[in-house]
Amino acid sequence: MESELKSTQSFVVRAEKECDVYCSICHKLLHVQAGQVIPRCCGKPMQVLD
Repeated sequence: MESELKSTQSFVVRAEKECDVYCSICHKLLHVQAGQVIPRCCGKPMQVLD
């Protein structure tokens, strides 16, 4: 059997301003500063709370 490595493009999303981000799957809440990378959680980028 041949194994094949597929390259995945991962895009980095940065916060435009200081805000809170939320994971809708596990309900984790984090605070990020302007310019920080918005982390991924449970396989998806965390959502910015307004």
